[in-house]
Amino acid sequence: MRAFGFTIRQCSEQVCCLFLFIAMGIFTFSALMHSVEVDQPGTPFSSIPDAWWWAAVSISTVGYGDVVPVSYLGRCVAFGCISFGIILNGMPISILFNKFSDYYAKLKEQEYTFSNTERTFQLRKRLRRKFDRCFEPSPEDSDDEIHYRPSGRHTEFDYDIDD
Repeated sequence: MRAFGFTIRQCSEQVCCLFLFIAMGIFTFSALMHSVEVDQPGTPFSSIPDAWWWAAVSISTVGYGDVVPVSYLGRCVAFGCISFGIILNGMPISILFNKFSDYYAKLKEQEYTFSNTERTFQLRKRLRRKFDRCFEPSPEDSDDEIHYRPSGRHTEFDYDIDD
């Protein structure tokens, strides 16, 4: 979920640009449709707000069907509006997918690096403990000689390294 939130924040400029294109498309196609259909008898495009509604529904590819063009030229404008909407709907999917996959790969790499570092640290710690346990100094050590006794072996003998 963190990756998705980061992706949306990183794509804010592209999303704003997309909303600008959608708004421009709605205004352009609604004005075109109103000017083409306003003189047709029985047209549902009697006002600009009705044309805005139609353009918004068509660009979003919902297409309720409550407002449809009557003339052939209006249908050509509708085809252009719907095609524009399909293209606009496809653009953010690829942008979001690319940003998301890049961030997700970076997140996985950081997670792997962290776990690998953590594993290395734990391994060194464990090896150091075993090394210290393995070569504990014997209680009768003197300053001149160091005698080591392997721990884990219960013997009465001390081993001299110099021998």
